[in-house]
Amino acid sequence: REPMLDLQTLKKHGYIKVLQGKEFILYSGLIWLAHEEGLHGIQTELIEADWDNGRFVFVATVTGKRGTYTGYGDATTRNVSKGILPHALRMAETRAKARALRDYTSIGLCSVEEL
Repeated sequence: REPMLDLQTLKKHGYIKVLQGKEFILYSGLIWLAHEEGLHGIQTELIEADWDNGRFVFVATVTGKRGTYTGYGDATTRNVSKGILPHALRMAETRAKARALRDYTSIGLCSVEEL
């Protein structure tokens, strides 16, 4: 499905960030767009929390007038920066929500938070 709002609208609102010449959407932009497209709610569930090895996995389910979409997100010592590492649990949840929201909103851009 085509998103209801175009990329130019997202840029105008500051929800698109360019990194190394490539466009990415901000998580805040995904939330804004999902609300514009009838978001009803987001549920998350912690699938794995390995505190000793620094690995966290969440699943997120997004529901709204466009249907139900699921996304998984992980954060490990190998895929987050040292500055984010103390917040890896929350990063895994944000990544899961971002993936589900991208499917819900039909956005093909990767979110900044997934990097």
